[in-house]
Amino acid sequence: MADDAAKNLGFSKIKEKSHGQPIYKKGNKYITPDIDGHNGGVWKMANSIKNLASKATRMGTYDINLVRIGD
Repeated sequence: MADDAAKNLGFSKIKEKSHGQPIYKKGNKYITPDIDGHNGGVWKMANSIKNLASKATRMGTYDINLVRIGD
């Protein structure tokens, strides 16, 4: 499911993982599935693989269409 959703958004799966979840890349943006989904999020996005690991460094939490819905 995540693979298809990411592909539909123009992202490609890469070999690295974040918290055991796959990472997808498009240009200089990286997304990974939001496994806790507390605020209805589907994706976490950051401008580097390293920055996906922390709420303080991520760009935010996004819905299925990459509309930002939170930190």
